[in-house]
Amino acid sequence: SSSVSRATCRASSSSPPPHRPPRLAMATRGLEGWHAAHSERFGAERWQDLHHAMHREVDPLLFLNPFLPPIVAEALEEEYSLVLSSVPGAYSFEMPENPTFQCRLEEFPHENAFFVEVQGPAGDGVSPFALLDGAQLLVAHALQVEEGDEVLDACAAPGGKALVLAGALFARAAAEGRRLTGRLVANESSKRRAAELQRVVRRYAHPVVFEAHGSGAAHIIFTSADLSTPSNSMERNGPYDRILLDVPSTNDHVLLKGHGANTLEQWSMGKLKVHADKQVKLLHNALWLLKEGGIVLYSVTALSKEETDDVIEAVVRKASGKFVLEILPLDQHILCMVPALAAEQTHWGTHLLPDTSGFGPRYFSRIRLVKRTHAAVEHLRW
Repeated sequence: SSSVSRATCRASSSSPPPHRPPRLAMATRGLEGWHAAHSERFGAERWQDLHHAMHREVDPLLFLNPFLPPIVAEALEEEYSLVLSSVPGAYSFEMPENPTFQCRLEEFPHENAFFVEVQGPAGDGVSPFALLDGAQLLVAHALQVEEGDEVLDACAAPGGKALVLAGALFARAAAEGRRLTGRLVANESSKRRAAELQRVVRRYAHPVVFEAHGSGAAHIIFTSADLSTPSNSMERNGPYDRILLDVPSTNDHVLLKGHGANTLEQWSMGKLKVHADKQVKLLHNALWLLKEGGIVLYSVTALSKEETDDVIEAVVRKASGKFVLEILPLDQHILCMVPALAAEQTHWGTHLLPDTSGFGPRYFSRIRLVKRTHAAVEHLRW
């Protein structure tokens, strides 16, 4: 693979007063370091626009529960004045005045996710919709899951992307009364967040997906394993046709808004390196869980090249001699989900940025495991 050159860190071009020593390097910590690093990467003019866009609140989209009976979906479309967005199954909306359709929200502010229980009419005991960030919906669609696939959502909490995946796998068959095929393993390493994940998904998915079938297992399985450790429950439920790996990363939008201990004063280049090292390990380990021909989608909320393209390049190099990999281009129908077709192609993936698309920041890269070339091809092992 071709290497990606790193930009050299330079000081501001404005000359310091004569009595000061010249600045030899830009700041690498805190608010000043954050601005300097991204101005260096995007250019000063683009960074000014992007920084301004990140101050804007991102309006979530209303994702209709794909397991809803049609009559309930139609009533919600009218009451919430739904207008279909560029993302399938997701709508812009207006909150209704009718108290029958007003709802309670369970909020996950860091993920811009709101999970809903309606106090009035719903259908089949499932929650009717969720309010979710358009970028995370798009990423789940970009995995291109089909009925019959074995799918792993490796870092699934709080559950928005898992709802998209479950709908693609099971909603049509459940509505038509057909036998369900395929499986979704929804994993979250944090025990607390794993409990939240299970509560959310059970609230939305049709009860039939949780029933044991011929193999003795349900079609949706919840696990709480760490992908960085060997012999875990994700491995025992594999191998997989598709893996969604939305790994922990720098969330620049959250840092900018300054929630609790998460502020830009805690930002540093050193922390980016720590995140990136773990991300490389998680993505490399995920490759071992794929079937030949399977696809892993790596996704982060970070702006930095260290946690985006550099991670993919490092994994491609690390996988040399073990796997033949293919970096998949962005398909036209996925590109059409991005407002104004504003997905930005990078060397190894795609970046959605709020100054051009209104989505994000969100980066993703799709990697196909073409072939295993290591000796132990018959066993999944670390």
